Amino acid sequence: MIANIPKVRHTMETKLLKQALEGDHRAANRALKYLSSANHTLRRIMQESIYDLAELRLWEQLLNCLALQRWNDHLDCERRDDPIASEIIDQSIIEVFIEDVSEEDRCMKEEVLLNGLSDSNPQRRKMAAYVLGLRGDPRAIPILSDTIESGTKEWKLQLIKALESIKDERSGLLLLRILCLERDVAHREAGRALNRMGSLVESTWLEALNYPDNHIRWHGARGLGNIGNAKYAFTLAEGLLAEKQVVRWATADALAKLGENGLPATLTIISQYELTEQSRRAAYHALHGIVSRRVQLRIEPLLEALRGPAASLEAPAIAQRLLKQWELDNHG
Repeated sequence: MIANIPKVRHTMETKLLKQALEGDHRAANRALKYLSSANHTLRRIMQESIYDLAELRLWEQLLNCLALQRWNDHLDCERRDDPIASEIIDQSIIEVFIEDVSEEDRCMKEEVLLNGLSDSNPQRRKMAAYVLGLRGDPRAIPILSDTIESGTKEWKLQLIKALESIKDERSGLLLLRILCLERDVAHREAGRALNRMGSLVESTWLEALNYPDNHIRWHGARGLGNIGNAKYAFTLAEGLLAEKQVVRWATADALAKLGENGLPATLTIISQYELTEQSRRAAYHALHGIVSRRVQLRIEPLLEALRGPAASLEAPAIAQRLLKQWELDNHG
C-alpha cells in the first residue's frame, strides 16, 4: 500500500547510502552487509533507509547489484562469496523494488526499470524485466519472452514467478512454453503457476489440448477441468477419442467435474463416433463421475449399456435418445 512516510528514520544508515553514492565502495559494502543479515530488523532498517533517501541513482545501483553484483566498478559486497548471504541480499533488494511507499517512490523505480529494458547489457535487461514482472507490470513480457529458451534452470524458475505475478493472458502462453521444455522442476512449477492463474489462462489450456505431446494435452485437459467452464465441454470431450490413456482419463475427469454441464458433450461423443473399447471406458468414467443423483438415475441405462457386451450397438442409440431429451428439457 502506498503511504506517507517520514523523510528520514535512520540517520546513520541514510548517511552510509549517501557516501556509497558518492563513490565510497566501503560504504556500499557495509550497506549491503545490512541487507545480507539474517536479522530481519537490521535488513528492514537498511530497506527503510533506501526508501527515505529516495535517490534515482540509488535505484540504478541496486539494479546493478541484482544484475551484475557490482557497485560502480567494484564487487558490491564481500559477502557475495556466501551463497546464502548473496541470496538474502538479492531478496532484500527485490523487496524494496516491489513495495511502493509513495507515489514518488513508485515513479522513480518504474523509470529505472523501464530504462533497464533497453540497456545495452543483457543481464541488466533481464533483471529489469524480472523485477518489473514481479511488480505485475506487463511491459516486462517481451524481454521475458526472449529469454525463455536460452535461460538456465534457475532463470526459468525466476521467469515463472515473474510471469505469474503479471497476471496477463500472454503470461499463460509463455508459461506453456516453459511447460513444453524439459520435464524438470521448472516444468512442474510452470504447471502449478498456470493452475493458480485460473480462468485467466483458459486460452492457454485450449492451446495445450492441440499440442502433439500427450503429456501437455493431459495438462490442458486437467487445467480446463479445474477451471470448470462449461463452454469448453465439447472441445474437452474430443479427448475421449485420444490414443493415449493419460489424455482420455484426464478428459474424463474434467468432464465429470463439469457435472450436468458436461453431459451433452459426452453424449455427443458416444452417439456420433465409433468408439474403441478404451474410449468407451473413458466415456463411462466421465458419466459415472457426475455426482448428481438425479443425473445418475437418468443415465443408468446408458451406463449399463456401456458395461455390456453389445456396447458398440446399444450405447450410441441410448446416448442419442438421452441427448434429445436433455435438449428438450433445457431448450424447450
